Amino acid sequence: MSSFSASRAFASKSSPALCFLSSVQARDRARSKRTKQRFVYRSRSLNSLNVSNSQQQEQQQQEQQQQQTEEQGKREKEQKGTNCVVPGRTTNVSLGQARELAAWLRHDKNVKDINDAMTIQPGEKKNDLDCEFTLARNVENGEVILRIPQECCVTAVDAKDNPIVCKLIEDKTEIVQLALWVCYEKAKSEGSEWWPYLKTLSGNPNSVLRFTEDDFKVLLRGTSIEKEARARRESALEEYKAFREQIESDPEQFPLDVYAFLTENAFIDALDIVCARAQWLNSANCYALVPLMDAIPICGAPPPVSPDDPKAGQFYEMRDIRKGTTTIRCGYADYDVDSASVVLCANTSASAGSKIVQIDHSVRNNSDLYLSFGDVDDAHPGDYEYWPAKLSGNDPLYDAKKAVLEAQGFSDKDQKFPVYKDRMPREFLSYLRFARVTNSEELFACSFTEDKIISPMNEYETLQLLMADCRDRMSAYETNEEDELLLQKRDDVSLKVRNASRLRKCEKELVGEMMNAVRRRLAPIRGIPTKKGMEDPNSDLLEIFEAIESIPNAPKKAFENFQKWARGDFEADVGKKSGGGGCG
Repeated sequence: MSSFSASRAFASKSSPALCFLSSVQARDRARSKRTKQRFVYRSRSLNSLNVSNSQQQEQQQQEQQQQQTEEQGKREKEQKGTNCVVPGRTTNVSLGQARELAAWLRHDKNVKDINDAMTIQPGEKKNDLDCEFTLARNVENGEVILRIPQECCVTAVDAKDNPIVCKLIEDKTEIVQLALWVCYEKAKSEGSEWWPYLKTLSGNPNSVLRFTEDDFKVLLRGTSIEKEARARRESALEEYKAFREQIESDPEQFPLDVYAFLTENAFIDALDIVCARAQWLNSANCYALVPLMDAIPICGAPPPVSPDDPKAGQFYEMRDIRKGTTTIRCGYADYDVDSASVVLCANTSASAGSKIVQIDHSVRNNSDLYLSFGDVDDAHPGDYEYWPAKLSGNDPLYDAKKAVLEAQGFSDKDQKFPVYKDRMPREFLSYLRFARVTNSEELFACSFTEDKIISPMNEYETLQLLMADCRDRMSAYETNEEDELLLQKRDDVSLKVRNASRLRKCEKELVGEMMNAVRRRLAPIRGIPTKKGMEDPNSDLLEIFEAIESIPNAPKKAFENFQKWARGDFEADVGKKSGGGGCG
């Protein structure tokens, strides 16, 4: 029985101590069914909806001007030699190690087509510590770039078959099982048959698993992952402590000299390696360590889109502006049943010399990439954060709202929505509107399929609460975006500090764009004309609207403008006046 087919029989139970590893495993399994997930967003801005013909022409002209400006900016960056793409996972595999590993696979493991479509070249630094994976020939969409037979890969089944490791891994997750296997085999050094591969695996000294309390307080303060990063560190230490207690409690079954390989540093290092290098294979429903393939960098993946979305697939063709014509082509890795191997396929046609970068088809955001790899993707095409939403337990309409939400597939508490930088999340906004409804007659006026305002007062309250949430999130950071940019430009800053700063900057940009989107939606409300002039409706918004509607001889144009505002038709004009882009 192959390790991939057999792995299905080993359903790992959650370890209480290492709960975050179970959640990671569950997350990846859930994301393997991404086609069924309900949060599929249109990529176009909500500002573009319900715009008149004249407005459309003006919008098109502005878009053309913006495109020209962006193209000029790209040309200037090309001249400066700046790269616009930073993979989310970079490895410390040197050129010599990568080529030695390829030779080992080719000669010792009989992988004949190892260099058919892929070559290993010196990186930009042109030294042995830097390598780059490129196409050796032209490839078509769907064509196999690299194929690694399953017998050359390591899964939890291999850990179960190890006579030393197997005694410790009962009821452990796949990730822990693989970590113990790595820990044991690396301790054997050159005595391990896997040594050519193992010596390419090294833990990240800047991993959150090695963070001190000061690191958490200084580097991750205010970030969305501060609590989770702490939990990972604490859980890893608790797991190691449990292993040591198990070993020391039964010296006869666990001879101390045999299990001396399991030290705290070795275990933490192995866990970090597995979290960074193990690949989730949807077809095999398991994690696997795949030699050479796991040395290829991983970049952030775009969010799931409908097939007719104009942005579908465009993120798989990314310009490397340092090289002008060279295009970075992304592939995706999965288990191929017919060939009994793990394959890396091209996701678009590409020419020889194109750099190979894997797509993270777990669709992790920059926060997840940082937790796994200690790095972020500055050019992540679909970066997002999950923001929570829930009903108030004191709401008189709680039971009715709960029933409606459950019918729509939502939870009344602990509901989370992905919030993206380039658009207002429709389901999230609809949920918040629904949660603020105070009139039972309005319960069924809320739509979860379109951007529909329930009432002016409801909209105002919803946006104000959302803005307050954004401000709370932004205030949790001690620095602003400009501070982060200045920090990253300094030469005396360590990689740990620099990468944490990049994470904070990415998160702040997302929150900032959400604030811009909310401001654009609030702007028409703040400029409501009354008999006394332009008035701030903070205190008596509803009365103002009632007054407008009750005027017997209200000008037709004024009332039509009010209706347009209620539909959100003025958002495009607001965006033009404010000059800001954003997600709304």
